Amino acid sequence: MVETVKEAARRLSSTALKNGFQPAALHTYTDSEGNAIYWRIRAKNTTTGEKWIRPMRLNGNGYELGDPAFEGGKPLYALHLIAGNPGSVVWIVEGEQKADAINQIGLVATTSGGAMSAGKADWTPLRGRNVVIWPDFDDAGRAYANDVAIILNDLNCTVLVIDVSKLGLSESQDVIDWLSIHPEATATDITDLPLIRQENVSANDSDDWPEPQPLTAKIEPKPYPIESLPAIVKAAVDEVYGFVKAPIPLVAASAISALSLAIQTLHDVERAKELHSPTGLFLLTIADSGERKSTCDRFFTKAIIEYEDAQAEAAKPEIKNYKADTESWEAKRWGFKDKIRNNAKDGKPTTSQESELRLLEQNKPEPPRIPRLIYVDATPEALAYSLAKQWPSGGVVSAEGGIVFGSHGMGKDSVMRNLAMLNQLWDGANLKVDRRTSESFIVSGARLTVALQVQPETLKSFFEKSGALARGTGFLARFLISWPESMQGHRLFTEAPESWPQLAKFNRRIEEILNIPAPIRKDSGGLTPMMLTLTPEAKSAWINFHDGIEVQLFSGGVLFDVRDVASKIADNATRLAALFHVFEGVSGAISVDAFERASAIVAWHLHESRRFFGELALPAELTDAVRLNDWLIQHCKREHTHYVTKRHAQQYGTIRDTARFNAAIAELEALDRIRIRKDEKKISIWLNPKLLTQEAA
Repeated sequence: MVETVKEAARRLSSTALKNGFQPAALHTYTDSEGNAIYWRIRAKNTTTGEKWIRPMRLNGNGYELGDPAFEGGKPLYALHLIAGNPGSVVWIVEGEQKADAINQIGLVATTSGGAMSAGKADWTPLRGRNVVIWPDFDDAGRAYANDVAIILNDLNCTVLVIDVSKLGLSESQDVIDWLSIHPEATATDITDLPLIRQENVSANDSDDWPEPQPLTAKIEPKPYPIESLPAIVKAAVDEVYGFVKAPIPLVAASAISALSLAIQTLHDVERAKELHSPTGLFLLTIADSGERKSTCDRFFTKAIIEYEDAQAEAAKPEIKNYKADTESWEAKRWGFKDKIRNNAKDGKPTTSQESELRLLEQNKPEPPRIPRLIYVDATPEALAYSLAKQWPSGGVVSAEGGIVFGSHGMGKDSVMRNLAMLNQLWDGANLKVDRRTSESFIVSGARLTVALQVQPETLKSFFEKSGALARGTGFLARFLISWPESMQGHRLFTEAPESWPQLAKFNRRIEEILNIPAPIRKDSGGLTPMMLTLTPEAKSAWINFHDGIEVQLFSGGVLFDVRDVASKIADNATRLAALFHVFEGVSGAISVDAFERASAIVAWHLHESRRFFGELALPAELTDAVRLNDWLIQHCKREHTHYVTKRHAQQYGTIRDTARFNAAIAELEALDRIRIRKDEKKISIWLNPKLLTQEAA
C-alpha cells in the first residue's frame, strides 16, 4: 500500500507527537504549475507553546525529513497562485499559516517561511510585481519586513507595508490575530488597511541607533615623503611607478632595500659615542599578493643580481682548485688515519702520524668566499650559516613574507631562537649557533637586510602563533613598516618605455658601490666596515629627533602603544641617512640634510606602524570582537538582513568557544555595534544598521 503524504507526515513527526505536540498543519510548496515540490510539517505543544516545524521531501525510497536541493534559493510558498495571477498584488507574510489565511479570502499571498528565512529564498518570481508586506507586530516581524523590502527593491518591485501599529493589535500579534478580531473581513477590507512606504522600513532606517564606536584606533594614512629620497633614487622610483603602478611606498622600499644590500657591506654608522650600528635595514610592506613587489625588486636589484652572476663566473677556476685541493687533503687525511690504525693494530708507535694529522687538520682548504647577497627562501638558521661560511653580507628579499613569518622555522618550538637570531643579525652582533648533529658555527661581523611583503592574514596568524614574542623580543620593532593602499583595480595597461634612463642611473651607482672591495677579515671571514659619523649639525638634529620621540613614549602618550617600534626609530634614521650619504657619493661625515631627509621617511614609517598596530595587530581581548564584528557584517550583507540568532553566529561564525564568544558580544554591545534581543527562547544579535551603511560607503 502506498503511503500518503499525510501518513508520511504523521510517521515522521511521531516522536514530537509522543512528546506532547499536536499536528497543526501540513503545508505544500508547489512549482508554478501547482506540482508539489516539498512539504513543511507543523506541530505545536499547546501546553508550552513550543513549535515543531520540519521540511519533508520525497525521494526514491519514499518520504523523509529534509529540504530538497535548491538552486538559487528555496522556492516561495504558493508559487502556482503567483504565476496564475500575474496582475494581482502579492501579499507577503511571515509563515505559511498566515499566507493560507489571506489566500482563503481571495487574495494572492506567499512567504519564504519564518522570520530568519528572507535571505535564503528565491524571490525572482516577484520581479517587477506590486507587493504588500504584512509584518508581525514585533521586532522579528519588523526585521523580516525590512529584509524582504530590501530584496524586492533590487527586483524593481513596488513595495508597500501594512502599518501594523494602527491595527489595534497587541505586541507580537499578527495576521491570524487580526482576522480573529475581524472574522467577517473581506479582500476589500484588507486592501483598505493603512500602508506605509517601503523606504520607511529600509536597511537605512537607523535613527534609533547611536553611532557605533570604533573597534580600533583609526589613524589616517599620510602621503609617502618621496621628495626626501636622493634625487637619483626618487627619479628611478617615479619611473618604475609609472609603468608598474605598484603603491609608491612599496616601490620606494624596493629601492631602499637595494641601497641597504649594497652599502651594508662597506659601512657602519655611529650616532653618538658608544652608539653605533650596521646600516642594514629591515623593511616590511603589508599588502595582499598581486601588488607587484617582485617586479619592483627585479628592477632595483638588477645590478646586484648581475654582480652575483659575474662574481660566480669569475670564481669558477677558484672553485675547481678548491675541489682539487679538498680531494687531495681528504686523501692525505685518510692515509694518515690508515697508518695510525695499522700501527696501533701492530703495537707500533703512532706519535709521528698523529702529529702530521693535526698539522693537516690545521691546513684544511677553505672554500672560496663568493658573494651571494640575495636570498628568497631561507630559514633563519640556513641564512646564518651562509653568512658565516659563504659571504658575510646578504638579504632576504621576497614578495612572499610567509617564508619568514609562516615558515617551519617560526614554529612554537623554534620561534624564540630564530627571532633572537634575526635580532642579533640586525644588531650586527656575533652569533654562535650550536648544532647537535652537524657542524656548529659562529657568525662574526655579518650584515643583514630584510625586505618582505606579507599579507595581513599571514601576519595575523604569526601573531597568534608567536603570542607576545614578535613584539616582546623587539623583532617587529626593528622593521620599517608600510601598509599602503592597494593599487589593484586602478592599474590600466601602459606600454613599457623603450628605455629606462633614471633606473639605469640608479643601477650604475649600485654597481659602482658593489665593485668596491669588501672589507673582509682573513681570520674570521667577517666584515670590518668603515665607521661613518654625523656632522655636529646632523648629530644635533639626531638628538632632537631622538628626544622628540622619547617624550611621546609615556603612558597615554601618542607613541605609547608603539613604544617598542619608536625606541628603534632614531637608530633606523641614522642607518637610512648613512645609506643616502654613501649612495650620493658624499665624502666625510653625514650631513644634516641627509639625516633630516632620512628622519622624514622613518617618521612616516613610524606613523604606518601606529596605523598597523592600532588596526590589525590588536590586543588579545579585542581580536575576537573584531573577528565577530567582521563576520556579522559579511553575513548580514550576504543574507540581506541585519540580525542573526546567537546560536547560528556561534555555530557558523569565527568563534566557537562560548566564553570567548560571549566576551566578544559584550565588547560589541558596549561599543553600540550590536544589540541582543530575546524572543521566548531565541536570542538574536542585531547589527547596528549604520555599520552596513558605512560598509557600503
